[in-house]
Amino acid sequence: MIKALVSDFSRVILSPADENYVGGLNALHRNLSGLGDYNFWEYFRLNEDLLAFYQTIREQIPVYVFTSEYIQEHPALQPKMQGIFKYIFSAARLGLKKNDTETYKIIAEKINLKPEEILYIDDNKKNLDASNEAGMTVIHYESNDQVKKDVINILKKLFQN
Repeated sequence: MIKALVSDFSRVILSPADENYVGGLNALHRNLSGLGDYNFWEYFRLNEDLLAFYQTIREQIPVYVFTSEYIQEHPALQPKMQGIFKYIFSAARLGLKKNDTETYKIIAEKINLKPEEILYIDDNKKNLDASNEAGMTVIHYESNDQVKKDVINILKKLFQN
């Protein structure tokens, strides 16, 4: 039975403003920060639609973020994310790698659940494979509509039983 949702951050909740940018968001943020103060919203777009969806489902199950590094800590993001996520995990802060199966077992332990009780959403196939191998139910993020539909279907089954 699913008892928590864990979402990736980069390219799920936050995307580059330039849709053609293919590099990592944390790397872009680091490079821009090195140039001094910059306007965060000129370079990044928040997925407000998905955040609103997470806001509604957090009343049924807790919602967490598991991300690679630190971009989620930028002050511009804080007011927009406040109150939605129970906790935000950073692989870098924990000394973990997102493509390692053991990582997802550790995240499950940290939220006092079994991996089988967690629904994990990510856009990266390697991360999804690792989390699925750990025992989590996974959703490959391709679009908001697809993720919302998949999550709703999983939660419907949960609350029908």
